[in-house]
Amino acid sequence: MQLAVIGATGGTGLQVVGQALERGHFVTAFVRDPAKLKLKHINLTVLTGNVLEPDTLLPAVRRQDAVICAVGSRPGKTDHAVSEGTKNLIAAMHETGVRRLLLVSSLGVGESFADASLSSKLFIKTVLSGPIAEKEIQEEAVRNSGLDWLIVRPTRLNNDSPKGSYKVGEHLKFSLFAMPQISRADVAAFLLDQLDSNHYVGQALTITDK
Repeated sequence: MQLAVIGATGGTGLQVVGQALERGHFVTAFVRDPAKLKLKHINLTVLTGNVLEPDTLLPAVRRQDAVICAVGSRPGKTDHAVSEGTKNLIAAMHETGVRRLLLVSSLGVGESFADASLSSKLFIKTVLSGPIAEKEIQEEAVRNSGLDWLIVRPTRLNNDSPKGSYKVGEHLKFSLFAMPQISRADVAAFLLDQLDSNHYVGQALTITDK
């Protein structure tokens, strides 16, 4: 499969690229700084660009079977790469006729914290208000995109080795202060598994360790 990974040098994006290559996919990694991507592979193409510059996205998206977007906010930056960058990506996908979009979002967005405690909701609305607001705009753009989309909201991420077991659902219940974790490797594996399935298309899923 021809797969574009947007945000390929982030923690989850790196896992997606590496595992996709191991599975035999042809990967186009879209990055701001190619020096951060140390992987070398005959099936890997690295393209430099910025999601805030729409013209740079077109070569990365063109002729792909699917796109995985793992764009995150840079600490201390207010460049709206998450929200506006995703809108630019959606426009590029429409222009090039690519329909399959898998998005890495965040717990705390939308209805994913509907059953959380009051203190957990307060934490989200204060400490994480900026990043969550960006993700809210991002998810809304994806939901309204008309594409074949899947949104994945991981719990607290870590760099552990993959366990190969996790649970997913639209309404998983837990407290922010007793939040389970999940490895970036397992999130990447789940995303790649969905390339061969339409089971979750049009859903926003929380994913966490069992």
